[in-house]
Amino acid sequence: MLIYKILSVISYLFFLPIFIFSSILLITTSFLYLPWFYVLDKVCCRIILLSFFIWPKINGRFPNDGPYIIMMNHSSFLDVFIFPLVPRGHYTGVTAASNFKIPVFSALMRSIQAIPIERKNLGAAIESIKRAERVLKQNIHIGILPEGTRTLNGRIGPLKKGGFHMAINTNTPIVPVGVSGAFDVKPKNRWWAMPSSIDIKIGETINTNIYTELGIEGLKNLVEETLIILSGEQYENK
Repeated sequence: MLIYKILSVISYLFFLPIFIFSSILLITTSFLYLPWFYVLDKVCCRIILLSFFIWPKINGRFPNDGPYIIMMNHSSFLDVFIFPLVPRGHYTGVTAASNFKIPVFSALMRSIQAIPIERKNLGAAIESIKRAERVLKQNIHIGILPEGTRTLNGRIGPLKKGGFHMAINTNTPIVPVGVSGAFDVKPKNRWWAMPSSIDIKIGETINTNIYTELGIEGLKNLVEETLIILSGEQYENK
């Protein structure tokens, strides 16, 4: 355990300047020529993850057309660097409003039209969903971590319904993505990181032609079951 703590201190020392440089580079690129952003972001995220001695493996292929709502399980703060490796083309995400208070990171989020959400404020949350629906109409993928918060035990927690309302309201297909190994690297309740393999599995697209039959609850249950299979995790309440 001591060796992992020493390695973690080294990782954080590398991570901070790399993150700041990458953020400034990406923010600048988003103003100069946005398509470059979506090329450089994958390179920058790979380098950031490498600072934690991690090189994620991607299984499956993201579809070419779109837009899609991408739903991924939420197990580590590293998810913010894992997610950009998944989509093809322009994307943004729904993220906690508190993230917009973080220096540099907040500017990066605004540069890609990220949507803040306050889950404890129902009115604000509904408005965020409506804003996300407008972004989808621009042919931009939207990423959602439907658990809403990082797991504390490695299991998938209950999924929030907002993303499923968005999918049905906009008739947008869902691409489920399961991540395994990120929780072992850096869970929410541990400061130090332990290098581990991370697998990213892109599941089959959930097409809109089954939305009417499933409804909100059925669609939520289907995505939940799919994320469990893709991530290899169990459901928190089972």
